[in-house]
Amino acid sequence: MLRHGCLWPRVLIILVFYVTTSGAYVGFNYGTNGDNLPSPTQAVALLKSLGITQVRIYDTDPAVLDAFKDSNIQLVIGILNSELFQVGATNTSAAEWVTTKIAPYANSTDIYAIAVGNEVLTGYPNASSLLVPAMNNIYSALAASNLQNIKVSSPCSMDLLAASFFPSAGQFNGSHAEIPALLDFLSRTFSPYMVNVYPWKAFTAQPTVISLDYALSNMNGTNGTVVDPGSNSTYTSLFDAQLDAVYAALGRSNHSDLMVVVSETGWPTAGDTGEAGASIPNAQTYNSNLVKRVVNNVGTPARPGIVINAFLYELFNENQNVGPTSQRNFGVFTNDSTPLYALNLVGTNNTSGSGVGQRSWCIAKQGMSEVVLQTALDFACGATGMVDCTPIQPNGTCFLPDTRYSHASWAMNMFYANSSDGAASCNFQGAGRITTSDPSYGSCVYPASTSTTVSSDQKSKLVLSSAPLLCQLSFLLLAMSLWR
Repeated sequence: MLRHGCLWPRVLIILVFYVTTSGAYVGFNYGTNGDNLPSPTQAVALLKSLGITQVRIYDTDPAVLDAFKDSNIQLVIGILNSELFQVGATNTSAAEWVTTKIAPYANSTDIYAIAVGNEVLTGYPNASSLLVPAMNNIYSALAASNLQNIKVSSPCSMDLLAASFFPSAGQFNGSHAEIPALLDFLSRTFSPYMVNVYPWKAFTAQPTVISLDYALSNMNGTNGTVVDPGSNSTYTSLFDAQLDAVYAALGRSNHSDLMVVVSETGWPTAGDTGEAGASIPNAQTYNSNLVKRVVNNVGTPARPGIVINAFLYELFNENQNVGPTSQRNFGVFTNDSTPLYALNLVGTNNTSGSGVGQRSWCIAKQGMSEVVLQTALDFACGATGMVDCTPIQPNGTCFLPDTRYSHASWAMNMFYANSSDGAASCNFQGAGRITTSDPSYGSCVYPASTSTTVSSDQKSKLVLSSAPLLCQLSFLLLAMSLWR
């Protein structure tokens, strides 16, 4: 979406502590365009209490970045649309941006990607011609700072498609001349295609054509379906249909290789007259169904079982967002960290009674020197005899990108996955770090390490009230101690 002491609880949020084995995640968008929001430190504490490990932020506010230091939360950091004129103009400007705003945090903050602008091609046309140059400049600047492992992308709107119905007919709007270069850049740098997916917007535009249940992903086959004659796929969810339209458009552009990340999706709790369906019950239904689809690895009708990573829009209501009332009412939490409705933030696809594993991977820390990375690579591939490094040799499935960082990360992870020493096997003299985000890409697979956690018959629902965060955390710690 284009961006312009304990108290008595008012509502409960139910968190279910389960493990998903799919590698998929649900994160949050965290915007700060409000004058009544919790501090960044309080926001990070809330996110950690919820078990959220992926967050997208929209700018490089030092207070926000400081709060995420050593939090084990992976970030997508945004470049404002207005900054494109600076970083898209020259390599020097982009290098200065990386040096001053990213490099100081690289060793203490897990940065997954830089989001260059937001819906630039459809919502900020004056900067459209600068988008891909800005992405190239930022990528080069990151590489020069030895941070080439950080991905570079740009969240796009569904409006970039000329056709999305039926899903198999999805194709990009040819009037946007920048699209081929954008997709080529993403493929060349192994970066994801980021897209903001809002079934609510489509429903609001055509409430007499699109059913509310379809928009909420609430169809079950008995209350209607949509059949795509081009693929013969059956749809019960507009979210799935929109995502498959994106996959179809990428395929028509010869970029089926690109991973897709849903950089924004959500449903407002309030809106103006004419903003159909904006309500707390509908927001609860949409977001709950979205989480279930993602963590249970349902995939889409056109791509069943595909991993879908998504960021919910958004953590808090931002009362200074411009536009209709809905723009200020997408938050799951109010300004005192009170949840607006019950939401199962994590689902499960594990039904066995045996111990289940928390999946994790070991990769190189950002900013490590070539010498340190080579030492780790040599150790993992040579000295131990535990790792077959053929996949990172020429013509191997993980040879590209041909960088020291990428090869070292793959080898370090193989050593970690094959070791029984847990976190200690990801030290590599301080060069390694553990992540819960699957770093696999394309045909290059990073095997996960699995540590034992509670069995499924020990899983239980933990009810947290809307009391201040300190009370929530105290209760959470008590509950965890009882589970041990």
